[in-house]
Amino acid sequence: MMTAGNRWWRTPQGWELDDPDLRRLRDAPLQYEPDPLHDIVPDGLYVLRGPRRVGKSVEIKRAVVRLLSAGVDSRRILHFACDGLTAADLRRLVRVGRDQLTRQVAEPRYWFLDEVTAVPEWFTAIKWLRDNTGLGEDCVVLTGSSARDLEEARKELAHRRGRAADSDRLLMPMSFRSFVAATGLSGLPDPPPIRPADFLGREAEEAAYELQPWLDDLVTLWEVYCRVGGFPRAVSDYVHGGEVSQVFANGLWDVIHGDALASANFTSTQSLHLMLKLSKDLTSPVNVSAVATEIGVGSHHTAERRIQNLIESYLAWPCHQLGDHWMPNLSARAKVYFTDPLLARMAHLRADHLPEPDTSKISEQQLGAALLRQVAAGDPEHYADFTHVMYARTSTSAEVDFCGRSLSPVAFEGKYSDTKLARESQTMRTMFNGGVLATRAVVQEVNGARALPAAFVAYLLAR
Repeated sequence: MMTAGNRWWRTPQGWELDDPDLRRLRDAPLQYEPDPLHDIVPDGLYVLRGPRRVGKSVEIKRAVVRLLSAGVDSRRILHFACDGLTAADLRRLVRVGRDQLTRQVAEPRYWFLDEVTAVPEWFTAIKWLRDNTGLGEDCVVLTGSSARDLEEARKELAHRRGRAADSDRLLMPMSFRSFVAATGLSGLPDPPPIRPADFLGREAEEAAYELQPWLDDLVTLWEVYCRVGGFPRAVSDYVHGGEVSQVFANGLWDVIHGDALASANFTSTQSLHLMLKLSKDLTSPVNVSAVATEIGVGSHHTAERRIQNLIESYLAWPCHQLGDHWMPNLSARAKVYFTDPLLARMAHLRADHLPEPDTSKISEQQLGAALLRQVAAGDPEHYADFTHVMYARTSTSAEVDFCGRSLSPVAFEGKYSDTKLARESQTMRTMFNGGVLATRAVVQEVNGARALPAAFVAYLLAR
C-alpha cells in the first residue's frame, strides 16, 4: 500500500499528471488555493482539520508537488490514507516506511498521514513514535475530519510539535471573498481583513466606500453563495453549469449519513429528519426534546449526541447564549448553525418537496460563520471551543444575533432586509452601545449602528 500510494517514488516529475485529485483540479473552471501547508518545516508536527470534501487531500498533494519542485528527494516524502487503520497499524506503518522503504534516506522525511483522526487513539501512537523513533526528527502532517478528540490530542502532543509555527491548521469551505474571486468577478478592492471589533471604525467605513461600485454584483453573488456554499467541488459545479451537481450533493449526504452519523445506526430517514429539523430551526434556539421527537428517538440525550456528531465533524457549530463574564450560558438553549449553505439545504436537496431555509436565514448563518472563522484565523483552537461568537438575549426576549469578547465592543445583527433598521439597532445600542446591521443592500449610519450589506461584511471579514 505504501509503494502504491507514493507514485512520485517512481516518477518524481510527471506523476501529478495522472493523479486523479490533481487532474480534477486542473480541469476545474476556477482557481482556488487556500494553501494551509505552505510553511511546513522539518521536525514540525501539524494537524490540519476540517470537514470531509473540503479539499484536505488535495492540499497534501499540492504540498508534495511544491516539495518536489524545491528539490526534495522523492523518497523523503511519504503519504498514506489512514482510514481503517488501528494504532498498531500506525506504528507498523512508520517502521516500514522509515526502516525499510526509505532506509537509505539520511535527511528528515515528510510524512503526510491523511484522515488519521479516524484511527482510535491515534494521538497516543503519534506521541510514542515522536518520542521513541526517528519520526521525532521528521516533518509530520496529520489531517482529520473530527474534533472529537481535540483536547486529548493537544495534551498528548504538547511539546512534540518541533519548530512548527501555528501547528494547528483549519480548512473550511471557501470564504465569500474566495468565492467572489472563484466566480470570476475581478477588479474589486482587496483590503486586509477587518477585525470584528473594528467594524465601527474609519477603516471599515473607507473599505465599504471602496466596495460600493460593486454593490449590485456583490449582493447577487452573496445570494448565490447562500445557495451554492463554499465546498470547492460545489463552486466548480456552479461555475461550470450554474448549479451544484446531484453527484456532489449525494457525496455530501454520504459524509453526513455515512460518516458523521454512522455510529448512531440511524436509518437514512432519521438522518434526513434531523437535517430537516435543524434547518427549520436554523436561527432559533434548538429544543433538543423536539428534535428527539422529530427523529424518533426516545431520549433528548440521544438527539443531543447526534447534534454533537455533526459539530465534531465540522458540519455544524453551536452558538451559545451569552452569559456572565463573556462566557456562554450553558443552561440556555443554543442555536445550531451549519458550516455551509449546502448543509442547511440538504434535506431539500435529498427530497425536493421538503422546504429549505430562506435566504435571510442562511445569510445570518454565513455571517456567523464568517465571524467565527475570523476569530479562529489567528488561533484555530478558538474555532472549536465555541466561546467567542454567541447570541445575546434581553429580559424582554429581544435578541442580538452575534456578540462575544473577541467581537467586543461591536455586536452583529443578521438583518437581511433594508427596512425597519432603526428598531433593530435599538437592542444593540441598549446592550452593546452599537453594532453592525448586516442588511441586504443598504449602507448607512442608523442611531449608533452601522448598516452594511451582508455581502460587504462577509467580504471584509475574510482573508
